[in-house]
Amino acid sequence: MALSPEFRSMWTEHPVSNCASISRDYRHPEVGVMTLTAELLRTPDDEGQGVTVFQAEAGSPSEERLRRLAELAAAVSP
Repeated sequence: MALSPEFRSMWTEHPVSNCASISRDYRHPEVGVMTLTAELLRTPDDEGQGVTVFQAEAGSPSEERLRRLAELAAAVSP
């Protein structure tokens, strides 16, 4: 907050509402089953806009599988 007036302003306003968190198992044909938590963030001024962030528990087999999936995706990207 000390280094960014823009961040300080956004933090004070807290423009994100309707946050939700869910955990779900995802099965990928190359890396197997991953348990991921999805954080759903929606902005209050536009119901149609939002961000979903997926993550695996640190140190879990799902984290390793998610890393492997990222490596596979990077290998096929131009």
